[in-house]
Amino acid sequence: MPTSLFIEHAANGLAFYLNGDLQFDTADEAIYHEHLVVPAIALAAQRFPDTPLRVLICGGGDGLAARDALRFPQVSEVVLVDYSAAVLELGRTVFKPYNQGSLTGESRSTLGADRVSVHTQEAFAFVTALPDACFHAVICDFTFPTALEDTQVYSREWFEQVARVLVSGGVMSTNGVSIERRTLGFWCLYQTVRSATLDAKPMQVGIPSFRRQGYGDWGFLLASKGAIDRSELEALVFPDNLQALSNDWIKVFHIRREMAELRQTVPLHTLASPCLLYYLLNPGAVTEPSKVLESIDFLDLQETETYFVETPNLLELDAIVHVWLEQLRQPDRTRLPNPLLPAQHHYHTPKMTEEGLGYARSLLGQIESDRLLTALLERAKELPPKLAQDLWQLKEKLRSGQPFTYVSEHTNELMIMLMVTLLMANTTTPDAVFAKGSYSSGGSSYGSSGDDENFGWLGFWTMVIGGVWLWNLSKRRDDQ
Repeated sequence: MPTSLFIEHAANGLAFYLNGDLQFDTADEAIYHEHLVVPAIALAAQRFPDTPLRVLICGGGDGLAARDALRFPQVSEVVLVDYSAAVLELGRTVFKPYNQGSLTGESRSTLGADRVSVHTQEAFAFVTALPDACFHAVICDFTFPTALEDTQVYSREWFEQVARVLVSGGVMSTNGVSIERRTLGFWCLYQTVRSATLDAKPMQVGIPSFRRQGYGDWGFLLASKGAIDRSELEALVFPDNLQALSNDWIKVFHIRREMAELRQTVPLHTLASPCLLYYLLNPGAVTEPSKVLESIDFLDLQETETYFVETPNLLELDAIVHVWLEQLRQPDRTRLPNPLLPAQHHYHTPKMTEEGLGYARSLLGQIESDRLLTALLERAKELPPKLAQDLWQLKEKLRSGQPFTYVSEHTNELMIMLMVTLLMANTTTPDAVFAKGSYSSGGSSYGSSGDDENFGWLGFWTMVIGGVWLWNLSKRRDDQ
């Protein structure tokens, strides 16, 4: 996908957007970059005293992360790899006043940028080719993923490569996603880092410019080959002249309990079983803070719970159907919360998703169930026997007014299947399915009572094919 770069100039700085997403605003970018970089480098410096530190920065072509790494005199070398030549050029020119010349390669620059070597390459391939245990710290400063290929550098395979190139006791820090607005996505990333044998500590940071964009509080992960101890972090020594990190910075490891408790509900993200993008596109309901702002301090928490892999690709329709059916059997929703109608594109904003769900509810509300079942049962010979049997049972429940809570498990599944296929049929052939109300087009109007032609053969076969397909999915799941 083509990359769109946009710079918005202001009186005292600028804001940089990539494909419409804010990357940084110079008014408060120090909050982002200092939390991402400084604790990690300070921890590495503390663990490896009197050792020239080698630091790898993946992404960060704007040079701002490199600036903060170079604040440490102990850092002898920074290797930066970014795939975007255009962003790197901006880092050497337009952004130079803000990154203090970190990418210019001039020894006379403020921070001594001759310590930096820059590579224009995909980070995954670059890191895979590196030898083992060659860096004391790795900083991952990637953009928010908007396509499946973007999530490769958030996968377990990626973090395993990062762990491989770290020396024993080395430190990694990674930009996450919004812990407030993409809570499930953030915990998916957290579990993924943990699965790569790294001790991970989540950080929740408020960045005003991000909040104005609707991103909410941002999330980072500080991780290490070896446990991260509270006493280590409390003893860290930071460089002078920082703008954002204060004496009480360690509070960023306090995560609101209602958000933190969701971390065990999501799987980890792998190349074979990708799921991160699903959770970024389908964040679920945003949790509002409770009256009692109880939080979990992750520095006091030693995770013992296991992580799990979800084998289906949650952006594929087959997998979505399996998830819906699974929800019927797990009403407590202990896994995969709120898997309703999944968005599959980055341009599906929360408002668009909400409107889409409202449209779906409206369509389903127009279904005249008794008339639909009667028409289906008139063609029962054309349906699988089990499907027809369940339809008869469902019709009897509707006729006698029994609540659906007493419907058999298979009939419950069938109800979901019918709703899905009706939505599919209405999308492909509107008004070819049984519904209340009326339809008008081109000056013609059709009422619902007595107009069986509204339920045409095309709509019927769309539902039959979809129903049989969904039924087979259910049976395959039961046979596994």
